[in-house]
Amino acid sequence: MYIFVYGSLKKGFSSHHLIESSEFIRSTRTLEEFAMLDLDLFPGVIKEKKVSRIHGEVYDLDTQTLEQIDIYEGKWYTREDVKLEAGLMAQMYILREYPHNAGDIRIISRGIWTGSSARKYSNAE
Repeated sequence: MYIFVYGSLKKGFSSHHLIESSEFIRSTRTLEEFAMLDLDLFPGVIKEKKVSRIHGEVYDLDTQTLEQIDIYEGKWYTREDVKLEAGLMAQMYILREYPHNAGDIRIISRGIWTGSSARKYSNAE
């Protein structure tokens, strides 16, 4: 199954080891706009606000890896189908429950998560 990842599961980030044995298909972005939230150590995407297309990577996951990722994503996320710019359909994890107070959440306006907010974000993000 194709999964579109946009946060800590991407190459070079802290949780990529969970999917690194899966086939990398390509980098792309969503056709539809969503809001990407900075949740400090990882991002989340919500459908309720339309801010930007989400940038990420597509992987072909087997059933066992998909089950592990579902456990990793936990109660905060649900998987939904999403159309991608590359002409692909994949599933993407959408936030269904916020892990922080709403006042602590910052929108990443360009839809590109580059790491923990422990570092300073520029206004360009």
